[in-house]
Amino acid sequence: MAAAARGPHLAGVGHALLLLLLAAATAFLPAAQSSCPRDNSLVRDISRMHQSNYGREGFSHITVAGALAHGMKEVEVWLQTFGPGKRTPIHRHSCEEVFIVLKGKGTLLLGSSSLRNPGQPQEIPVFQNSTFTIPVNDPHQIWNSDEHEDLQVLVTISRPPIKIFIYDDWSMPHTAAKLKFPYYWDEDCLPAPKDEL
Repeated sequence: MAAAARGPHLAGVGHALLLLLLAAATAFLPAAQSSCPRDNSLVRDISRMHQSNYGREGFSHITVAGALAHGMKEVEVWLQTFGPGKRTPIHRHSCEEVFIVLKGKGTLLLGSSSLRNPGQPQEIPVFQNSTFTIPVNDPHQIWNSDEHEDLQVLVTISRPPIKIFIYDDWSMPHTAAKLKFPYYWDEDCLPAPKDEL
């Protein structure tokens, strides 16, 4: 009878040990890397952060410090690399933006927000160790105009997550620019707003 009384207790201990072993084993299984990992660490390794081209060949984006993934409130920092000849879409946003060119050279194409459409853009050369700012709401495009070397920039924006308006070309009226929100690297972090119609 003593052995029978110990049986259920040992079975409970065995079950608990089995659950503990399963939990320990799953800790060693590779986890799928989310494109929006929540990480509030004070120190992070950029080489381990999520990097993607978001469907744009020759482009790479890393959100180094972001609103949605890292809890930033006032600014967001990106590390972006453009292959030779690659460029951003023509776009605008109502936030401040600062670029630091870490590597390579390229061209900033800058339109105007004071006209009916962006107009003929200014072509401003940028180069390694240069920095430049984008006036709020001015349509612009970053272009790696070098044919041989990558262009790598560190970008800081204010008021994240940002709403980006995309233009088909420089003659498109500002009112016809298409809103893209959430933007590609925020899509997994912030659900798209529901259509109210």
